[in-house]
This record gives sequence, structure tokens and C-alpha cells, in this order.
Amino acid sequence: MVDLTIVDSLLGVPPGYASWRAAHIARRAGLLPTWLSSMVAQDRPIGPVAREYLERVRRSVAILHAAGEKLSAAHGASVIKGPRIAAHYPAGLLRQSGDTDLVASDEATLWACVLDLSASHGAVPQGVNLLQSANAVHLVVAMKWPAEEPLLDKPLGADISTCAFSGDTRGVPVRAPVPADDDLCSLFAVAEERFQRPFRAKDLLDLVVLADVLHRRFGDRLTEVVPRLAADLCLAPELRQLIKKTAGWVDLPPAWADVAARLRPLAQEEKARRSTRRDIPRLRFGFPLANASRTAPELRIQPFDRGELAITPLGVCLLVDAPTIPEETYVAAMEAARRL
Repeated sequence: MVDLTIVDSLLGVPPGYASWRAAHIARRAGLLPTWLSSMVAQDRPIGPVAREYLERVRRSVAILHAAGEKLSAAHGASVIKGPRIAAHYPAGLLRQSGDTDLVASDEATLWACVLDLSASHGAVPQGVNLLQSANAVHLVVAMKWPAEEPLLDKPLGADISTCAFSGDTRGVPVRAPVPADDDLCSLFAVAEERFQRPFRAKDLLDLVVLADVLHRRFGDRLTEVVPRLAADLCLAPELRQLIKKTAGWVDLPPAWADVAARLRPLAQEEKARRSTRRDIPRLRFGFPLANASRTAPELRIQPFDRGELAITPLGVCLLVDAPTIPEETYVAAMEAARRL
């Protein structure tokens, strides 16, 4: 079983280290609220300001979990990662979260979730991004709304998509279906994070928790189940990297060393395939246009002289292939949106 000292172990905090120095390490690693929760759970003292901050983060995470479960119940979207992993954390240990992740079975469900969030939380779109391939178009919509302390804390958010795994838009394809097993889905959702950024201490902590749960559930079958799904989901290189990195800090259940060994040839094969795959979707960034209020019941793409607009139930977005927009293109897009 995972115990409450795991956070200090993953942060490399030496035994007996001064708490203010350990807090500095946790802050730099982006894991301060989780570290504070481990202090409280171990009956170690923290000050009133730190305690108030921790409780505020707990409330934010509770809001995110509740929002995800509400959308799931109302619209049939699948909640992945967040609360599914948090349920396995040791009692008292907070799993930090800045957003809730949902997978919609189709575009209509996605927009139902998005409009629900807009009405219930005042959420606004940060982006309406498209993954366009020869055979399909998938949507990924990022929504944000203010935190309890909006001038101090990061906004709360929700990412709603029509695919479980978006890939890297270079050699890894979209994989739309959500794996049926929540714990395995969570494992690979953590591995997929590597396409967005290097693995962080939070990802390592998630793996420690999931590694323990999956070892207890699958036993000796773990070395067959995990590599097979890793190959199916094109994530053998990322999962192997996550296991190896985590094992450098803490001891995982013994079977995970065997899993990593079995992933090695699969990772090599997957990397070779990435250089030859052809049906990789084109990522289009959709930037909401201020004051462009025209809406459509579903996604509609409208050309204009400098590119394309996406008309959605949320309003009009400018579609671009890079996250920077020349001023003249933005001005032209605004004028085109006004003429719709």
C-alpha cells in the first residue's frame, strides 16, 4: 500500500529536513498543496495561512470533481483521470487538479457539456481546437472559469473532447474510444501527458498509486495486460519512460520491472511506426473572436479571404495552424465574422 511519506520520497526530501525547505522543493515541483495535505494527514504542523490555502485548493478540486460527475450523469460523457485516480490516493492526501477531463461520444454531447458549463459556472472558451484527418474531425474544447480567489489562484477548467487520446499530431494518431477499465484508462492518460510536456512529480505520484492498485488487481497478469494495451494505444515509449523515471525515486511493486522490460521492444517498434504513419490529423487552433456572437447548432467551417472561421454553439473562432496570429489576420477575421 502507498503511504503518506511517498510525497517526500518523490520530491527527494531528506529525512529531518526543515519543513520550510521541503515546502520550497514542493512548490518548485508544482506539488505544494499535495505536500501540505501529506503534512496534515501525518499530524505534522502547518500554519493557519498554509491551512487556509490548502482548504481552498481542496474546495476547488471538489468543485471540479462535482462538475465532471454532473456532466457525466446529465450527458453521458466519460470522466477520465482526475477523480478516478484521486479515489485511490491514501486517505487525507490531496490529488491536485486544475481541470476536469471529459470524453464525449459525439459532437452533440460535447456541445451539450460545453453549454452546460457555460450556464452553470460562467465558463468561457479558451480554445476550440480541431483534429482533422482524412476520415474524421475530432474536437477539443478548453473551458475556464474563475477560482474562489480569482486574483491569486489559477482559473478552474474543463477539457472536453470527442477522443480519449489526441496523440502528438506528428506520428501518434488519435485514439477515440475510452478504455473500458477506469484504472488502465487512467494509467495511459497519465502516459499521454508526455506529448504535452515532460513528466512532473504529480505524474510520478499518479503512477505510484496506480501501479499499486493495478498490481493488486491483476497480479501476474499485469505483465500481459499492460504491454498489450500499451501497443494498442501507441503509448509503449511514454509508459516505459514514466515507469523508469518513477522507479528512480521509489520502489514500485516487482511486476512493474517486468512490465518495463516487456515494453522495451514494443517501444522500439512504436517509434519506428511513428516515422511511417500517414493518417495523422492536422491540428487547427480555434481562437474565440471577441464580440463575434454568431452561433451555429454544430461546428461549421466558413472560409474567408485570409483563412477559415469555425462557427460553433459558443460563437465564432479563427482557425489557424500555429498558436500565434498576425495582427492583420485577426483584424480580417473580426471583419469577416461581423459580415456573417
